[in-house]
Amino acid sequence: MKLKISRETYWDRVYGCWLGKNAGGTLGGPLERIYGQDEMFDVWWYPKLAEGGIPNDDLEIQLVWLQALRDRGIDLTARDLADYWLDCILYNPDEYGLHKTNLRKGLPPPVSGWYNNWFKDCMGSPIRSEIWACISPGAPNVAAKYAYQDAICDHAGGESVYGEIFNAVLESAAFVINDRVKLVELGLTAIPENSTTARAIKIALEAYLKGLDWREVRERVKESVYSPIAQYSPINLGFQTIGLLYGEDFGDAICKAVNCGWDTDCTGATVGAIWGIICGRKNLPEKWIKPLGNTIAVSNGIKNIRVPATIDELTSEVCALGEKALKRFNAQTEISDNDDFGNAEEILKSLINDVKSLWSMPPNMVDFNLTSIKVSAIYLDGPAVLPNEPNRFIVSIENMCLAPVSGTLRISTPSGWMLEPAVPYQINLNAGEKANFGFSVTAPVKNINASNECLIKVLLNDRPRLISVPMVFVGGFRWLVSEVFREPLSLNFLFPPEKDLELYGVGEGWKIVSWPENSLKVEEFFNERPGIIYLRHFIYSPSDRRVIIGVPNNGRMKLWLNGELIHETIKPIPLRPNYGGDGSNYAEADLKSGWNHLMIKIMRGSGPLEAHFTIASSEWHSGMADLIHWRFPWESE
Repeated sequence: MKLKISRETYWDRVYGCWLGKNAGGTLGGPLERIYGQDEMFDVWWYPKLAEGGIPNDDLEIQLVWLQALRDRGIDLTARDLADYWLDCILYNPDEYGLHKTNLRKGLPPPVSGWYNNWFKDCMGSPIRSEIWACISPGAPNVAAKYAYQDAICDHAGGESVYGEIFNAVLESAAFVINDRVKLVELGLTAIPENSTTARAIKIALEAYLKGLDWREVRERVKESVYSPIAQYSPINLGFQTIGLLYGEDFGDAICKAVNCGWDTDCTGATVGAIWGIICGRKNLPEKWIKPLGNTIAVSNGIKNIRVPATIDELTSEVCALGEKALKRFNAQTEISDNDDFGNAEEILKSLINDVKSLWSMPPNMVDFNLTSIKVSAIYLDGPAVLPNEPNRFIVSIENMCLAPVSGTLRISTPSGWMLEPAVPYQINLNAGEKANFGFSVTAPVKNINASNECLIKVLLNDRPRLISVPMVFVGGFRWLVSEVFREPLSLNFLFPPEKDLELYGVGEGWKIVSWPENSLKVEEFFNERPGIIYLRHFIYSPSDRRVIIGVPNNGRMKLWLNGELIHETIKPIPLRPNYGGDGSNYAEADLKSGWNHLMIKIMRGSGPLEAHFTIASSEWHSGMADLIHWRFPWESE
């Protein structure tokens, strides 16, 4: 038995989704902060009104995905979306910027979203679910697979993948079920029960069913899954659930979600979209919808796409794609002349079981379907190669043929690299059989580059030749670290390392370390005691450029560039290691063409020290893949 949704109902509910999304985002946008606050908001109308609403990444990135669907077709993968991230989206807050740097260095999804990405538990992907639900009405299994491909680009291995799957499943189901409790319960079956996201949502759901006041529930969610970061996904999914369930009508729902705080534009926009799907355009209140008009506001951070002139046009285009997607994936829903939602809950539950296979997809594995075989490259030690340290990986080969295959596995490495064990390997696989082959690569510092490609080649006997599979490794971060100074515990006291502000060389008392990510792993040097430590770093820039440099940390720091003090922590704040700044630990500066020398002085107090180092272009705060930071100047000569 199939679910049937009439074209009239389908169009009306997709239209309602976009109107609701726009309204909720416009309500919450002016209240958004980078850190959450204990006090609730008290807004019950738009703080700021603009024709078409306020431009918001929640909606406009989905217009980029619409362009990808136009261009690439409905069989989109994360690899397709990666191109549109680079071609169409200029801004770089948090995970957006970090994963795009990974893409520019050659790392594909899901590794692009997993490696060196502190923000993979944040809201960048749960806010992009509506387009997948709207082209998969009543087909939550299809919506979830799209959502997964979307989320792993910039959140692989993070709670945010579950957040987007939850939203996509709930929103897809909302086309055929209007009971909000049942919708939340269906969404929960699509994500792991032990995830932090599920815990936050269940707290809100169970409290609602017990009749608790929504303000009290907000406190329960906050205490259970607290993070000071306003964009932390689990707490926002909990607040979103409060707005969805406790809303007495559309306006009340989006206001309650927003008033909970944290990522206010995101929670308001998602709740607005869900209510819009349930109500449809016809039943949304004119009070909230009419002031925003029928156009779409898009920022100058989006380029190279065709923006629909009106929400009517957007709706018609999405509905046309939805008919194609439902047929392509042989969905249990069909677009027809009449609505028939009989047995919808039972049908949807059976479809969601299919989603659980996504939970076990590792974020450190890249799959390549070569028709005769499937090759998977698995990073056991991550993609960053550190000087003279073995980096382990696995090549998995699965026979996709109906008969046995045999052949040879070869791996070529960059010049100067050592591969263990030596290849070639002889392979013999029965139909459907899989085999894993373990390796490691070791590279001297002079032979490491920004992007380093190993080529995996499988030559099958008596079969057409296959393309080589790239496995990309990136350079890490090379630092000099001083001893720890205990007394006096003051950033203003001049310890001996400050005489080395312009030293071109290792110098006396400095230890060489290499780290795989932006994180500065200095806590281990303090032996759980307060103190001050210095770090030195060299960066080669191919040209003069204006940059923003940050040492986000939970203590205090001073930062010198080429011998000049350029910044000191304004006040201690929670760690937030993005490219654009945290209001305390970032400064704009000029890199000169050639080698640049940085020194950091950082103070640990009574608690463990967390610190990162970031550098980005001052324009759009984009990461720069052409900087050299994994070796010292004298190691390049």
